[in-house]
Formats: sequence, structure tokens, C-alpha cells
Amino acid sequence: MQRRESLSTGSTLVWVPHEKQVWKKAQVIQRVSEFEVEVSLVTDDASDAHDPEDGIVKRYDVREIAKLAGEVSATAMPICNTFGKFGVPDMCTLNHLHEPAVLKNLQLRHALYVPYTYTGQICIAVNPYKWLDLYRKDLYGKYLELPRGDLPPHPFALSSSAYIDMQENGIEQSILVSGESGAGKTETVKIMMNHLASISGGGDHGSLVIDQVLKSNPLLEAFGNAKTKRNDNSSRFGKFAQLQFNAEGLLVGARCETYLLEKSRVVGQAEGERNYHIFYQVFSLAHEIKKTLLLDGSVGDYTYVRVGEGSRVDDIDDSEYLQETKDAMDTIGIDYREQQGIFEVVSAILNLGELAFKAESSDTSSVLSVDRLQAIGKLLQTDDGALQRILTNRTMAARGETFTIPLNAAQAEDLRDAFAKGIYSQLFDWLVARVNNAICSTHRNVKHHIGLLDIFGFESFDHNGFEQLCINYANEKLQQKFNSDIFKTVQTEYIAEGIPLELVSFEDNQPILDLIEGRMGLVDLLNETGVLAKATDAAFVGKIHEAFSTHKYFEKLRTNPMQFKIHHYAGDVIYNGENFLDKNKDTLPPDMLELLASSKSPFIRDVFPELTHDKPNKPGRRQGFLVGATIANSFRKQLGELMEQVAKTTTQYVRCIKPNANKSAREFDRQMVVDQLRCAGVIAAIRISRAAFPNRLTLHEFGKRFDVICPPKLRHAAPEAMVLGLLEKLGITDSSSQNAKFAIGKSKVYFSSGLLQYLEEQRTAVLRKQAILIQSHMRGRAKRKQFLAIIQATRTIQKFVRGWIARRRWHVLCQGIPQLQSVVRGFVQRRKFRVLLHKARECNRLRMLAEANAQLALSVQNHVKRESEEAPIPPRAPPTPTALGSPYFNGEIPDSPKKRYPMQPTSSAVVSAKVRDDMAKSVEEAHAMAEQARQAAKEAMQLNAALQVENEQLKAKLTKNAREYADEDLRQENERLRAQLAMLQSKIIRADEVALLSAKVVDSRLTYRDGKQFVEYKLQIETNNRGTLFVWHRYSTFRNLATTLQTKNGYARKDIPELPNKTLFNNFTDKTVQERVEKLNAFLDAATKADYLQWGIRIDAETCVYKRRVKGSTSGTSSYRDSMMSRDTMVTAIPTGGFSPTNSEHSRASISSGPSSSKEEGSSLLRRSFFGRSKR
Repeated sequence: MQRRESLSTGSTLVWVPHEKQVWKKAQVIQRVSEFEVEVSLVTDDASDAHDPEDGIVKRYDVREIAKLAGEVSATAMPICNTFGKFGVPDMCTLNHLHEPAVLKNLQLRHALYVPYTYTGQICIAVNPYKWLDLYRKDLYGKYLELPRGDLPPHPFALSSSAYIDMQENGIEQSILVSGESGAGKTETVKIMMNHLASISGGGDHGSLVIDQVLKSNPLLEAFGNAKTKRNDNSSRFGKFAQLQFNAEGLLVGARCETYLLEKSRVVGQAEGERNYHIFYQVFSLAHEIKKTLLLDGSVGDYTYVRVGEGSRVDDIDDSEYLQETKDAMDTIGIDYREQQGIFEVVSAILNLGELAFKAESSDTSSVLSVDRLQAIGKLLQTDDGALQRILTNRTMAARGETFTIPLNAAQAEDLRDAFAKGIYSQLFDWLVARVNNAICSTHRNVKHHIGLLDIFGFESFDHNGFEQLCINYANEKLQQKFNSDIFKTVQTEYIAEGIPLELVSFEDNQPILDLIEGRMGLVDLLNETGVLAKATDAAFVGKIHEAFSTHKYFEKLRTNPMQFKIHHYAGDVIYNGENFLDKNKDTLPPDMLELLASSKSPFIRDVFPELTHDKPNKPGRRQGFLVGATIANSFRKQLGELMEQVAKTTTQYVRCIKPNANKSAREFDRQMVVDQLRCAGVIAAIRISRAAFPNRLTLHEFGKRFDVICPPKLRHAAPEAMVLGLLEKLGITDSSSQNAKFAIGKSKVYFSSGLLQYLEEQRTAVLRKQAILIQSHMRGRAKRKQFLAIIQATRTIQKFVRGWIARRRWHVLCQGIPQLQSVVRGFVQRRKFRVLLHKARECNRLRMLAEANAQLALSVQNHVKRESEEAPIPPRAPPTPTALGSPYFNGEIPDSPKKRYPMQPTSSAVVSAKVRDDMAKSVEEAHAMAEQARQAAKEAMQLNAALQVENEQLKAKLTKNAREYADEDLRQENERLRAQLAMLQSKIIRADEVALLSAKVVDSRLTYRDGKQFVEYKLQIETNNRGTLFVWHRYSTFRNLATTLQTKNGYARKDIPELPNKTLFNNFTDKTVQERVEKLNAFLDAATKADYLQWGIRIDAETCVYKRRVKGSTSGTSSYRDSMMSRDTMVTAIPTGGFSPTNSEHSRASISSGPSSSKEEGSSLLRRSFFGRSKR
């Protein structure tokens, strides 16, 4: 195998066989040869799950696929159809009709709870395993009034069609319902019977007949239905119910015929199955009635009903169904005396199963359980001695003489079982006769019948015996009728379309029927072998091997000489010839019949009337009790009569399908459904319906689908001209010969096998070329669109990258701005400082200048004074400081520390008024500059104050941040200490719990509880604080304890003693039990002293005593407490409030002074620290 990743989307989809899914979709890659094709597996459209096989390329033989799919041609591939959500209601409308298409359509409809689908005139019913709202009475009239195609598929459509055809054309009708056990055959028949009974009416008499007809179903189900592995209410007999109608179409009566009751179920059932329902319903009778019936036990006390061990069925109340059975008896007209007689016969059969025999010698036997024999005689009202004689002896007649042959114990048991089966079979036939007497109309006004056949479907098991041969023989007969009807349907369609009938033919299954029922066939050879004195099953199988060694449908198996194979229409079945002769016998010894006919009970004599009169026996099933009659003969005769009746009717078919074996409403087992479709003949019907022209299309669909390969001039032509022109262009022109490739009808065109597939291949090739062109344009468009998207995405990415870069630069700038601001602020401050410094220096210069001026003035004054002293001149007062300007010089400027130099005296002529004015002006300027210097000093003081405020703010912020960081560290430390405290507190609590010091077993006993027996042992347990405790424990407790110690603590399994359980307890002596208990005590003592072991024993619902594992020292409790105290003294109060220097210092002081704190104070502080407040 190889895997191919990509395939052309225009490839043809086909179905190929699959191991798990039966059929799986695949794409055709190429035809390797004429008979070999290469495909790639693909996922089904309806499947969401990924299949690992999807994409795998495989090769298949086309001939094998065509044979499995039901294709007519040996080289035709099953092409996939296109389905809607609900599939198609009629599968004949599918363009490609084959097995995978049928399976796919049924699966789609089952998933949506649509159980019914048509295949032409066949209705396929898939059991939904849930009651659907599809059977309302308002639908009765709709299906009777509206055309079949206007409503969804339904059994009502079949019953309505049968009723209308009977009314309008006066033709007898029959509806054949088949399917395997559990597929819903009986329910489908009841649904259609209810519908027919309701739409036919009939007034008061009709209502009574309807009630009797409907009530006959639960009565026959009670005596003919049983629980099997596949179905809780499986019909173990075939039933053909004929509803009787008068000329006006009113229901006036009914008649029921039964076939092949499974008598062997009376005396034995497979595991998980039950006997017939009535055997369980009698146990629901009142206690007084059961006492009269001599039923002194429950279901589990009787062999015939406990063999299969399936006496109980979920959701089935036998008492409720018993009342329904009794109501049906009342409706049918079975009086109290007859009902009592029926229950007596059922009880007699149950007591027969308890009848045991003992061997008197190697060839003789006698009844061992005499009380059971007397009970049977009382119930059947026969002589006990005669009953014992006929059960232990066999009577034979030869040459006019009668011989009595004694039987051994085994032969007597076989005769007892045969007696029970014969009684029950005759009771069932009597019930059927009573039902017919009650509901069958004997008046001449019965004009029409509608028959409903409920019969077993085709069966093929691992072991197939006589019963399966009879059932499959009946299905072969029905299939022959089915094939004939389907062929007639095809003929009708071809006539309507104007197609010559000589083009149609089909293969019959008559050779298989000749093999079974023909002259010297299987039935004749079986009867012939059975009459021989020393006949054996091996002799019978040898005869058929010799007679049919060259037969086309028979095969001898070399692996087992007792087996043979028959090629049935539904598949090959291997039969085992063992017990064929015994099962074919339908006789009872004459003395048994005489005993029952001579019963004192009128009811028994009525049930067994054969020997009460010296008259020839009546025909029917009661001939089965005559010597020489065989089941195969009687069944062949019944089946022939049935087919004669059905052949006179218009027949419709319902095929019931079981979707899964789990009775699930959702599950759909594809393999199981396919097997049933093949067994039901649906695939064979498809093969017949499509024998000549397996594929068909309406003319409109043909033109719509294949116009792409038509020449342009034909695309607008008439449909017939388009078909002829296209096929002529492809080289296919012959449509009238016997080997015609196609045929054109009035509304459809029919294709021979392979032609439609050839047209599909041509269409696929054209579509593939166009698809490649479209794909190239779409890929180019997609690439261009992708390129534009990439350009747009690139621009978007660039935009975001540019934004990211800008934001990153902004963040860098934001981080540099504080540094720049600090530099700028420093620069500004330095500049201001330089201005202030310059002003200060200027003030100093002005002060020095003022001092110099003062010195000059003083010198001038002194000089003037000296001159005045020498030559008196009017004195002039020197300028005062106030006169010189501002009071700034009032002692605020200290004297200049510089050295003063004497000045040379100046003549008075030099000092003039102009000089004095200049000096006064200089003093004024010095005063103004001093004022400016003072203002600058004031501004400098203000700037210094602002800088101090900013410094204080930064200092406060730094202090706050430091406090927050310290609070977070303390909070984390507080949380860590809380966790440690919680752990230590849990250890103290655990150290104070009840601890196990020693344990030993002191007593043992057997106890009963809820009907069960247990072994219990009494334990004496010594604890640390609860004293001595006593408790009883079951045996399982010690087994669990031993397993725990073994798996978790490494204790050697061989050292654990095995105590006696409930099985061994009674078999051991007291000494043995005591020795085991002593060993257990030694084991418990060792397990208690071992420090590495940990285990516990439950005392009551609230107390469990543990023996803990010790780590290190054995004084675990004191170590835990010492550890707790040391931790408690080490960890003191940690405040939960905000950080402050005071709190921080207090915390450090508290931690450093830990050992000096008292235990009570430390604990109180610890609680305050962890819980926020003190708890007293």
C-alpha cells in the first residue's frame, strides 16, 4: 500500500469492501486493467470521525466488488449516490441501486428516527427500539385517502393499499412480514392489523370482532412467545392471520393458522433464555389457586423453567401479563372451567419436569418421586398406576400383536420429555382452534380476505439443525414468490415505459426447492430413513451425500461427516445432521393417547379427542399425534397450502431489520444490517429489478447531468434527441436487439451494466479539465489576494514597529528628563549664585569706596580745621551719615580692616564746590548699590528656604518608601510563620488522637444478615486514651488489612496467616481455628511493635484507631510538643498593622527577647499576630 496526499476532486466516487464498515467510499484513481482498479479511501460525508485509513491507496478486483454489491455486470463498480439529509424514501429512485446504497440510505434514516423506507413495493422497517409518534389514529384516514407517494413510507400505506385494492377490484390480498428474531415482525403485524380493523368498521358486531381479533394476539403470545437472547418477546411459531371482510368491506371475522411451534423449548432452553411466558405467569396466580394446581414452590424450584437461568426479564411484570392473558381468554369465550383446565395442564407439565426415575436393572426403571406422579395424575385426572406404566414401558405392535418393552432410566426421561412436549403442543393447537371458533365467521357473507403472515426469517447460526432447515425451506418458498412478484413489477414498469419485455429475464431458485422438497429430496430421504428399524442420523447424512454429490446447490464437507452445506439464496448454510430423525418424529405411543383420552376431566378429553371415537382422524396439525406422521411431511403440506393461498392474492412485503444486538435506539451495526438485507432477499430483489437495465435516469435528469459532454447543437434539443445524439457520438447506437446497451422509455432512459459508468467517466474527464482550469484561475486569484494581504500586513507591521520605536524613544526621554532637569536646575542655581556673588562683591567694593570717601571727607575736614586754625575761615560742618544718604551705614558696615595711609594735605583751593558735589553723588550711588545688594541677599534667603522645603519632601517620600518595603517583608514573614504554626497545631492534634497500642483476636462466630452468611472475629484493642475496646469484624477486614500491610509496608505475604472464611469455617476443627487465631495474634503483635508499619482498625462510624509509623524516636508526641513550644517561643508577636519605626523596633526587640517571654503571653501574642485580635 502507498499513501497519496492529493487527488483530483473530479475523480469518480465508488464503494469498496471494508472490514469494519462493510462498505467505504473511495475515489477512483485509475483502472490498472480490465478487472483491477486503483482507488484512494476517503471519509464518508456523514462521518465526523477521522479514519486513519483515509488517503490510503489500494487495489481491488472489480469482479469481487460487483458480486458483493449486487451489481448485474461482473465488471461494474458500485458508484456513490448523492443523498439528502433524510436520504430517499424510495430507494428505487436512486440512480445507482446496489447494496452499499441501500445500507447508506437506511443508516441516514435510522439516525433521524425514520424507520420505514420503500424499495419499490417492498417496505423495509428498521426497528427503532423506541415508541415513535407514528401510529396516531388521525393517520389512519390519511393513508387511506391520500396517494401513497404523498406520504412518508409507513406500514399503514401497505394495509391501506391492500384494503383499497380489495374493495375496488375484489382481489384477495396478503402482506408477508419476515425478519430475524427481535426485528419487530410481530409488532408490525399488530400495527397493520389494528389499522385494518379500525378503517373497516362494522358497527357493534364489527367492534366485537375487532376486540376479539386484537385480544387473540396476547393470548397466542402467552403460549407461543418466549424470551431469547435476541428478543424478550420472540415468537416461536409462524402465524398466518386472515382477516375476513364482507362485500361492503366491513370486518366480520378472522382466522389464524400456525406453523412450526418450537416444542423443544418446553423441556429445555439455552442459557439466558426462558420457557414460554405462560409457565411464569401461572406463578402469579392467587395462593389458593396455586394450591389447587399443586404448585407448592417458586419458579426456581421447577426444572423446565429454570434451565435457561433467565426467568426474570427487565420491565416485564408476569402478574400484569397474566391478567392480560385471562382477559383475552374471557374475550375469546374461554370460560372459567376451561381456564382452570388450561392452568392444570401447564402445572402438570411443570410437575412432569420434576419426575425422577431410578434404575431397577440395566433395562428397567421405576418412578422415584411418587408424590410428583400422584400430583400429575390428579391434575390430568388419570390413573396413577397407568401413568407410571406408560412412562416406564414402551408398547409396540407387530403382526397384530402388542409387545411391552421396559425402558431404562434414561429412556424413561426421554419419554417423559416427549410426553410433556406432546401435551403442550396439543394444548397450543386447541387454543388456536378456540380462537378460530371465536373470531372466524362461518356466514356466507365473507367475500374477501387480507392475510398477514408473520414468519421466522432466514437463519444461519454456528450450529444449524432440523429447525433451521425447516425455517430456511419456508423462506426459500417465500423467496420464490417474492422473486416472481418483483419480476412482475419490473414487467409492469417496462410495459408502462414502452420497453420490449423480451429484454428482461431473471434466475429462479426452483433448483434449491427441488433439492429440499422434490421427489427423493431431503424431506423424502429423511422420512424414508426414519421408518427403518435401525435408522441412524449418520445413515441419513450418508444417503444425502450420495444422492446430491453432484448437485449445484449441495456440498459435502470433508471436515465432518455429519455436516452438509446448502447454497441458499441468502448465503451458504452448514447443517449438522445429528438428531434429525428424532426431531422429525411427531408421534406419541398409543397407550399415552388412550390414557389422556380416558381422562375423567372433560377438558382433557376435549383437548385429546382422537381416540374417543372410532373415526378417521381429521386433517390438520392433530395428525401429528398419529403413528407414522412426521414434522417434515406435515410442514411441507402446510407450506404448500399456504403458498397456494398466497399465490391467489396480490402480495406486498415488509422486511423487518434489526439495527443492532444491544437494543439501542442510536446504534447501527452495518455488518449486522447487511447480513439481514441479504437474508431478507432485498439484494436479490435489487438484482432482479435491475437485471436487464440496472441503471436508469429520467430524461430530464439525463439532460441536466450530461449536457456538459454533449455537442453544443444537442444541448437545446429534445431529451430523446439528446440521448440518441450523445450515445451515437460515443459510438453506441443499438437499442432494439436482445443485447441492447440502452432503452429509451416514455419518461426514463435505461442503461445496461457499465454504460452509465462509462458516461460518468466521460463526464468526469470533461469536468476534470474544467476543474483544472478553474483551479488555476482560483489559485492565481488566491495568490494575488495573498500577496495583497501580505503587503497590507507588512504596512500594518511597519506602522506598529514605528509606533513601538517612538514609544521606546519616548520612554528613554522620560527617563533622561529628570537628569536633564537636575542639570538645568543646577545650572540655574549656579547662575543665580554667580549673580548673588557678583552683587556681594559689588557691595564690598561700594563699602570700600564709601569708606574711602569717608576717609577723604575726614581728611578734608581735618585739613579744613587745621587751615581754619591757621587762618580762620567760617567753619563748615562735615556731612553727616544721614546727609550722605541712607541709614544703611548706621553701624551696619564695619570699619575696613585695610591699612590706612596718611594723605597729603591739600590746599583749600583744590577743594571746591564741584568736588564736593562729585563726592555727594558718589555717596548716593554707593547707597543705591547697597540697597540692591540687600535685595539680592533677601532673594537668596527665599531660594534657600524653597530648596529646604523640596529637600524635606524628598526625604519624607524616601521614608515612606522604606516603610512600605519593610511592611511587605514583615507580611511575608508573618504568612510563613502562620503556615508553620498551622502545621505544628495539626501535628499536636494528630498526636492527641486515639492511638492503637495492641490488638488481638479473642473470639469468632458465624452470623447471618439479609439472608447471607458471614464469618466474624472479635478484636480486643488497647488504646492510649480510650482504654480497652471490643469490636466485631468480618473475615474480609483481615484480608484487606493483610493486603494493605503487604502492598504499602513491605510485609511478607507468607507471614500473614489465612483465616477460615465462610466456606472453610465449618470444615475446620476448633483446634485448627484456634491455631489460626493464635498465628493472627502473633502477626498483629508484630505489626503493632514494628515502627515502620502504619495501619488502623475502625471501631464505629465515627471512630478509627490508628497505629502510626514512628520516625526517629518513639516519643513522637513529646517531640511534636517540644518542637511546638520551641517554635512558639521563637516566633513572637508580629504586628499586622502598617510599618513604623516604633513598630519595627518593637518587633526586633520582641524577637530578640523571645526566650524570656512566658508561654501564655507568647501564645496570646501569636494569636493576635495571626488572627488580628486576642482570643481569651
